[in-house]
Amino acid sequence: MKHKDIEDIKIKQILNHTANAAQIGVYEFDIVNQELYWNDTIKKIVEVPNDFEPTFESGLHFYKEGDCRKKAEQALENAIHKGEPHDFDVEMVTAKGNQRFVRKIGYPEFEDGTCVKIVGILVDISDRKKAEFELAKKNQQLNNAEKMAKIGNWNWSTVTGELTWSENLYEIYGHSKNEPISYEVYLNYIHQDDRNLVEQKILKALETGTYDDLIYRIQHRDGTIKIIKSMGIVKTDLGKTVEMFGTCQDISEQVNKEQELVQKNQQLTFAEEMAQIGYWEWDILNDHLIWSDTMYRIFGLEIGSPLGFENVVAAIHPDDRDDFRANAEEFISEKRFRKFMHRIVHKNGTIRTVELFGELIMDGSGNVIKMVGITQDITEQRMSEIKFRGLLDSAPDSMVIVDQKGTIHLINKQAEKMFGYTSSELKEKHVSMLVPERLWDTMEFYAIAFFKDPKHTGLPDNLDFFVHNKSGFQIPVQVTLSPLETPEGLLVSIAIRDITTLKQAAHRIMETNKSLKESAKRLKAQNRQLAEFNHITSHNLRSPVSNLSTLLSLYKTEDDAEMKEELIEKIETVTHHLTWTLDTLVESLMIKNAEQIPVEKISFEDILSKTKEMLAAQILKSGANITSDFTDAPFAMYNKVYLESIFLNMVSNSLKYSSENRTPEIFIHSKVENGKTKLEFRDNGLGINLKKNGHKLFGFNKVFHRHKDAKGVGLFLTKAQVDAMGGSIWAESEEGVGTSFFINLNN
Repeated sequence: MKHKDIEDIKIKQILNHTANAAQIGVYEFDIVNQELYWNDTIKKIVEVPNDFEPTFESGLHFYKEGDCRKKAEQALENAIHKGEPHDFDVEMVTAKGNQRFVRKIGYPEFEDGTCVKIVGILVDISDRKKAEFELAKKNQQLNNAEKMAKIGNWNWSTVTGELTWSENLYEIYGHSKNEPISYEVYLNYIHQDDRNLVEQKILKALETGTYDDLIYRIQHRDGTIKIIKSMGIVKTDLGKTVEMFGTCQDISEQVNKEQELVQKNQQLTFAEEMAQIGYWEWDILNDHLIWSDTMYRIFGLEIGSPLGFENVVAAIHPDDRDDFRANAEEFISEKRFRKFMHRIVHKNGTIRTVELFGELIMDGSGNVIKMVGITQDITEQRMSEIKFRGLLDSAPDSMVIVDQKGTIHLINKQAEKMFGYTSSELKEKHVSMLVPERLWDTMEFYAIAFFKDPKHTGLPDNLDFFVHNKSGFQIPVQVTLSPLETPEGLLVSIAIRDITTLKQAAHRIMETNKSLKESAKRLKAQNRQLAEFNHITSHNLRSPVSNLSTLLSLYKTEDDAEMKEELIEKIETVTHHLTWTLDTLVESLMIKNAEQIPVEKISFEDILSKTKEMLAAQILKSGANITSDFTDAPFAMYNKVYLESIFLNMVSNSLKYSSENRTPEIFIHSKVENGKTKLEFRDNGLGINLKKNGHKLFGFNKVFHRHKDAKGVGLFLTKAQVDAMGGSIWAESEEGVGTSFFINLNN
């Protein structure tokens, strides 16, 4: 080994010993051989045994994963490739999982322009960091406390003129931290009316060395006015002021609240005088009374004169004294205060009425030791109530006075008669006890609407509203609501009028009107039928009668016997047709004019079976396929003759007007829809152009296809029968596709 290497080893040993003694960690990273050396102090820092042999990878692992490790890696890269030394604080995690803050310093060493080694030190600064964190935390807590208390601190060197503000003081004044601050700038923020006072106070502090508390106004940058309380300490040197420091607190909210409290006290005193309300407090154990000035005025006594229980009793009307004493004893024994009224007599003989409200104060054992409350002079109010009660009793309707909660305050004599209750039985009870339970929601709905917009209004005329009396008998009524302003708040005056007689009269009128409407309806129908009959008669009888007249004329003038015989046959044919027409018209009139049509429970399946039997030949000849579905409604209460006729006409029409191009398909379906029994007759026949012929679909002698048996009578009679039973009939159809007839049997 060379002498120089031995010297280097000795130096390293000395440095290592010195570093360990000074608790400084020393490291050396041989880049060429990739060897990492740590002294014992570093091993102690990262909590590894003294025989631990670190490597480059294991050494990096001790740096906290994330930004700390990246920072260490980057510093190593910069040292090797750029030759940059490094010095920074970083967080490490020991082998035992504990966190350490260290200061890492490293210097690269170069040979022939190549970095061959990095040497440096690690210093454990955990205790210092902890102290810094604690200090920062305390500073933050102080700052938060200042913000919550709206306090900022300041320091002013009177020698250099330097002025420093805390962060919160900048916010109080609205001054930007980026702008310079000085004594002159500070003065500019002070309200112009207070600026001279502040300057004089500060000048006095400079001269005397004593800083007096100072309250003044400032104008914030946003224009708002704030009230500031400044406190400070003066520091002197050789009798000369060299420094001032202190605090400024924004007391605007506190001052405003104090002013508001003073204003409210003034308003309260004024309100007491206006409302003639006085405050009192009675110390029961010592029989000592405290009264407000208004209380003395109410009793007509000199303000400030000494008082006791008997002094008060002496001022009470003689007829009310026993009740007053009894009330006081009752409140103490039952430990509950209730409001009450009594009269007082002034020295000049004037009698006033007062009302007391109060509460009890008890000791730890539950014994009453004090009463506190208010007394109001209600003489005028009482007189008004007496007058109001007289007016209320003279009202023709039943009157009930309730509050917004529905509590009854007062009723008149008419209400006592209507409901069968005395006034005392209903007072303080809820008004719902006078209303049937089924109408409670209705009552609440109109009550809410009334108190949202209090005005004279009544319940709707078409609303059937009832009340019930003590016996439970329900009475139809008309209700009117009116607002009633009182010292206790808004009340509602409910005027209730018994409209039993009106309801009975209205019912008779309605029954009469209903009867008249039904008569008018029958007359209208009869007139329509008569007009229809006249129209049909004139239209359908004109041609055969004219034809018959012509044939008779020809018969009279004809001499040929054979020709006369032929005319006789024609006359018989015309006469037969005329007779058939008249019989059909008479039958339709009989249907329409029938007043009582017998009904019975009829099976649709039975009616269809009978219809098939009657039309057996046509069904066989046409090969028609008739299906039905009566599952939903298998029966109907109907006139059997009419229902058989309806089925016969509907099915025979479907057979008669079937298409030659396809086998007739007839489907009959029944169901209940909206409480009505409904029939549907559907076929795949020729169909009808309803746009062209829909208006005359059910007319007499109206046909829409060329057919030797078409007479236009079946649908006419069917409609007459359906109408007579109170039903309806209509059709849906498409030419070349088929037709569906729908019948509502009963409306």
